[in-house]
Parts: sequence; structure tokens; C-alpha cells
Amino acid sequence: MLTVHTSCAAFIFNIGDTIMAILNRRDFIKSSGGLAATYVLSSSPKACHAKQADRQWTVYLAQDKHLDYGWCGSPLETESWMVSLLDYYLGLAEQNKVVWNIDSTLWEEVYHRRRGNAGKKRLRNAIRKGQIGYVGNYAVLLWDILDTETAIRACYGAVPIEHSTSVPARTALVMENPGITCGIANILTECGFDFLGRGIFTLRAKSYNHHRQKFPLFWWKAPNGKRILVHWDIYKNTRSWGGYAEGFTLASLAGEKWQAVGVRSFEDRNSPEVFRKRKEFIRQTVERYRGYGEDYPVSSILLLGTGWDNWTQTEDFSIFIRRFNEESDGNIRIVDARYSDYFEAVEREIKEKNLDIPTLSGSFGISWEEWAAHLAGLTKRFREAQRMLRLAEANQALSKMKDRSDTGNKNVKLLRYAVSQVLKFAEHSFGGISRKQAAISAGVHADAVTQAMYIARSLAPKSSTPASSPTVHNTEKTTFEWHGGRVVFDPDRCAVVHLKDKTGRLWISNKQTPAFGNLVNTHYHKKARPDSIFPAALPSSTELVARSLVSRKTDRGVEIIAEYSQDGFLVESTWLFHSANPWIDVTYHLRDGWSQAPQTLQFCFPVALDNPTYRYDASGAILKAGAKKAGGDNLPGANPELYVGLNFAAAGDKDRTVLILAPDTLLWQFGPDAVCTSTKKAANTSAQLTSMPMMNLTQGDRQIGQAGWRDWTFRYRIVLLDEPFDAVRAIQESQQFATPPFLQVPDQPPAIDGLAALGIDFPGGPLLAFKVAEDNQRMILRFWNVLDRKVRGSLKLPSGWTQAEICDALERSKKPIDVTGGQIQFSAEPLGILTIAILKK
Repeated sequence: MLTVHTSCAAFIFNIGDTIMAILNRRDFIKSSGGLAATYVLSSSPKACHAKQADRQWTVYLAQDKHLDYGWCGSPLETESWMVSLLDYYLGLAEQNKVVWNIDSTLWEEVYHRRRGNAGKKRLRNAIRKGQIGYVGNYAVLLWDILDTETAIRACYGAVPIEHSTSVPARTALVMENPGITCGIANILTECGFDFLGRGIFTLRAKSYNHHRQKFPLFWWKAPNGKRILVHWDIYKNTRSWGGYAEGFTLASLAGEKWQAVGVRSFEDRNSPEVFRKRKEFIRQTVERYRGYGEDYPVSSILLLGTGWDNWTQTEDFSIFIRRFNEESDGNIRIVDARYSDYFEAVEREIKEKNLDIPTLSGSFGISWEEWAAHLAGLTKRFREAQRMLRLAEANQALSKMKDRSDTGNKNVKLLRYAVSQVLKFAEHSFGGISRKQAAISAGVHADAVTQAMYIARSLAPKSSTPASSPTVHNTEKTTFEWHGGRVVFDPDRCAVVHLKDKTGRLWISNKQTPAFGNLVNTHYHKKARPDSIFPAALPSSTELVARSLVSRKTDRGVEIIAEYSQDGFLVESTWLFHSANPWIDVTYHLRDGWSQAPQTLQFCFPVALDNPTYRYDASGAILKAGAKKAGGDNLPGANPELYVGLNFAAAGDKDRTVLILAPDTLLWQFGPDAVCTSTKKAANTSAQLTSMPMMNLTQGDRQIGQAGWRDWTFRYRIVLLDEPFDAVRAIQESQQFATPPFLQVPDQPPAIDGLAALGIDFPGGPLLAFKVAEDNQRMILRFWNVLDRKVRGSLKLPSGWTQAEICDALERSKKPIDVTGGQIQFSAEPLGILTIAILKK
């Protein structure tokens, strides 16, 4: 019997749908013996509103195992444990005893490699039947060390699963790492994801994560204007609410301890005492979400991360679910769920009740991306591999358009394999549970980037302009004219201490400390501080000792080579003040100096700008540093100190911009005090950009020795611009330093000669990719509009290619594009990423 009052029909019908969904789930049918239940709902409006206040709750328990691919074992060991778990849970799922989830598409890649086509077919069949849930992300990644195109590729593994199972890839997980910038929201929405699940570990984030707004469910609005529904409870601890292993509480109540090495099996652990404690945890979970009030208006709750770091085989969570539902009074039900079951239930409830869900727009910053600085030498190679792969892919696409030979197909497969290796480098496990495992992890990262670079270099076009040394004309003083202004380079400090332009405006002041280009190596106490990202700095008395200096005028400009020792490092810095452009190139070559003690290494670039805005290019977006309330992009709870700039960092006011290009490093600090040492405090500095290529503050993961490297080279280009910050100009300048990060940017020739035949005209930003489509039939072009307005573009179709279409970022067809006279016209939305496919007849 179902009684409905018209004033609350939407509410009643939603409850009815929820009841039917529960009845149709095998765990409920099994527990109730297949008997139908009768629900009576009051016809009184007052009673209806009371029911809304006292919701009937559904807890979606998503059983899974958080995948640490390189933290607890070698790849051989890890993959054997992965296969063992999948064998076990597939066996139970196929008997309708358990629903299990894979937290990344890497599970399928490994299962296919280890169990062959039959294994892949078995896994996909279970996904098709709803017995196994999946998400679209490749692995648990450090998303913000990936360039924009590589971050998109991190979602490509979802599409073949979706196509073969007809189960839409709508959900992604970004787990454990407390940070994530809003550029990733751009990427996920352009890839077609509707839902994002999050759970974290506050390692290195304890001083700021607790400032997060108290919204466990919210719409996250991306810079492109699209939005994604996010479930991310407020962090209590790692193994409870808000943690990446919040569901593990159910295991710990049964006595299970952390054990990340080796597979363990457990029978039913639901003793009367354990069952009582588990029931109480579910009750507490409901009370927690009830306590959010209007900030959590839905009646569904997600618990995931039941396996934590462990490799556990057990059916007892599903047994608990069935027994709980048998004894439930109907106010709380548990579903043995896929990740997507929760989100789809919430989506329905939001639509049917027209619920108001908070919308957040901004960045949660970065956190564990700092681990890239723990392997600085390998990170530099990783960054180069990404750039080389884009060139190699474009080169192969141009060849394949003319010749559809088997060799071309083999090269395309090779390039796809190289992309997977780049993604493995960005997997979040940069250290290990022991020194031995940290060494294995460093080796795994080195192996991945070596394979990617080997393939990329072999298939990329050869440079037509080989590097050459500058022609020396004569020696030059360290004080000299430059572009009508004046530069002073201090031989004792091995840095620039004064720079004025031809109008007399000061860019670098001789009163600033540190000086422009100074190296700062800071050592710290081992104990972290609860109110600071950085531990307390130790006193340092080691000063710079200049060894030699050469200053000379060349055909390119003034070159200064300074050799010095500082804090145990032997340093050679080479400066080039370009005569043709407002560019200052500086390359630091460092030897020795690094120890395993907690420390950071910075290169400091103070500038004479008053209250500038700091910007940096993250994956998927160009962002402003700083808090939202101060005009930046950081939401409360974001890292207030460190940022990742993939190609550049900038400081600018209404008239001028200082742009610093850094192809080898990632981490930046901004502000007058952006220097960590306790003994070399910044002074007389109004603005500063500080690059931090090396650090080792996450001592617990034991990746503290820079993988044994004793030799590093870091390159920078400082661009002084008499104009406010312009996103397109920043992209254009980035393209002209080191290996081009993009295939083509406005008003510059393409990075590969053959692309000129396409006649690409797109003034809004770079061409990110030109590649053979995953279906091996189409060609894909991807554009990124870095401007906050719609931008039109055009291109010419190559001979024999007569059709074009708009796709999403995962190459799913959306709508055709008209072709006129062999050309197509298109438009990119503000700050959006546009993917176009071209086809033969």
C-alpha cells in the first residue's frame, strides 16, 4: 500500500524509487527471502515534512582496495597481488555474493597482461553485469605534475571498458593526495565525467586541510563553466570519514591491522561483538551525515576504501550487509555497491527533489606533487618525455595520413605504450615502506621514464636546427647596457643585483635579499610543525664562495659564467642576456651537496613590483596564486605556500609582467617572504618568485636521497614584458624555450613542419595534440582556449579527409562540423578544451 499526498508527491515517489531499487538489489532479496515489503507513508503534509527531516538512509558500501602500485612491493609482486584479489572477487561476484570495485583502469591493464584476453573478457563481463564497479582514471596519480594533454590521457582507459560493457564511464576517483587544482575539474568535465569521489591522507597537509569548507557533497565548477558532482567528506582520519580508507573501520573493528605486503584471507568475522560494533559504526555514520543538515540534503551515503592498503580477501563485508538489512527497521539500509550506484542515486534525488547543492569554484591546491622534487633528476626527464611524446605522436599522425602501413600502426601502439609509462611515473607512490622499497620505487620511476623517452626520441622528428655555441666577440664588464637600460651582476654574490630599463624603471633592486638568481639550501628539524608546511629551519652559516667568473659579449648577447661553491654544492651558473629579446636565460649545473637530512633547494627571483598578481599554468588551467578572498584561486583548505607551474610562473601588475619559464622543475613559491631559510631572511623585497626543484621533507616514505643522483641541471628563462599579463603571450613565450611544450601556438610556426599544411588558425591558445585516434580511423586535434571568451578558429582538411566532428576529450563523437571548400570553422568555449576528429569518407 502506498498513500501519496499531492503536496509532497516528488518526495514520496523518490522514496518509492529508492525502495524499489533496494528490493531489486540481490543483497536485499537474499536477506528478505524474496518477500515484498509494504511501506505506508502518511497522507498528512505535516507527517510528510517530518519524514523529510528524518530521512530513510541508504549507505552505499563500495568494497575496494586502494592501489599503491609502487609503494609496498616490486611491480612483479604488486601485480601478482592484484591478480590474486581480482581472481578471488570475480569468483564471488559471479556467484552474486559480493560487489567489488577497481579504483583505476590499471587493474584491467594488469589483469589482461597476466590473464590474457580471457581474463579481460571475464572482468568486463562482470562489469557489464554490475558485479564489479570501475572508474575512469588510470591510477592513483599526482594529477598536477601531468601536463594538460597527459592528464587527459590518464582517462583514456575508461573508453574501451565503456564500449565493450555498455556501462558508462561517469565516475572518477582522486584519492589520498589532499591537493587537486581546478584545472583537473576542467579535464574531468571535458572527458565527460559527471562524478568525482575523494578521500585523503593529510600527510604534509595537516597545517591547512582542516580549513576546508564543511561541504561533503558539492558541485565543483570548472573554469570552463561545466561542473562535476563531488563526494568528499570532511577528514577525520585516514581510516575513517573523509580518509581514503574510510570503509576500513569495518575491518579494523574485526581486528584487521595494516599489512601492505602479501595477500591475506579471512572467513566471516561477524561475531556478535564485531557485528554490534559494525552496526554502531553505520549508525554513527548516518548521524554524522544527518548532522550536516541542509549542507547534505540527500539520503544516500558513500563509504569506500574498505581494503585500505591491505591485500585482503574476504566475503564478510557482504555477509554483514545482508545480516544488517535483515535486522534493519527500515530507517537505514546498506547496499553492496559500485561507486557509481551512490552517485546515480544522489543524482536522481537532486533532480527529483530539486535540491540545492553547494557549488564551489576554485582550487584545492597541490600537496603530494612536491614528491616530484624528491626525484628531481628523474622529474626533469619525465617532463621532457611528455613534450617529446607530443611531437612523436604528431609526427606519426602525419605519416599515417599519407601511409596506412603496418609499420605506422606498430608505431602508434608503441606510442600508446609510452604514454602508459609516463602515467606510471606520475603514480602517487614515490617512496616506499622501507629503504629497500624506496630504492625499488625510484628504479620503477626511472624505468618508466626511460622507456617513454626511448620511444619518444626514436619516433619524434629530428631537430632541423642543431644547437651551437655562441660566437664570442670580446670580454664584457659585469655592469653593462642592455636594451637601453642597465644591468649589474655582482661577482661576489653570483647574481643580478640591479636592472633598470631604458625608461629608468627598476626591475631588480640592489637592496633586495636574496639577490636575483641566488641559490638557497635550507635544512630543517625532522619534527613537523602543526601550523606550517615547513618544519623549523636550522641555522646555516655556509656562505657562497666564488671560484671563477667569465663575462663576455657574444653574437646572442652578454654571457656570464660563474662558478662557486655553496652549502656543499659545486655550482656553475651560465647567464645569457639576449640582445634580440627581453630574455635572461640562466642554467644551473649542480654537483654533490645533497644529503639525506630534511632540506629544500630554491632559486630565488625577487623583482621590484609592488603588490603583483602571481600566476602559474597548472594542468588544464592558468591560475592565480593565493586565497579566493584575496583574489586568487585557492579555496579554504588549499596549500597556501606551494604551487605547481608546468611551464611558467608570472608576477605582474597593470603595466608590467615578469614571466619565468622552467621546463625542468615544477614547484613554486610566491611572495616577498618566499624563501625558507631561517638565517637568510628576505629583506627589501616587494615581490618574489622562488623555484624549488629539490626537497625531501616526506621522510616517512624514505625517498630522501634523490635516487642517488649527484649531478643536476636546471634551466630558466626570465622574460621582462612591458605589458599586463596575457595568457596567450605566456603560452607563446613558453613555446620558444627548450623543447616546445605545444604543437602550435598563435602567431608562431608549428613545432613540426608538416602541420603547416593544415593551415591552423586558432588565436585562443595552443594545439595540445595531433594524433591517431584510438579507433585507428580518425585523426584527433585538441585545442586549449586559455582566454576567458569564446574563440573561433579554422583549419584546412588534408587531401582525402573530407569530414570532421566535435568530440569530447575521450574522443567520443558529439556532433558533425560543416566542411566548406575543404576547410572547417570551429569555436572553443571560454577556458575550454576542444577536441576535433577528422575522417576520411
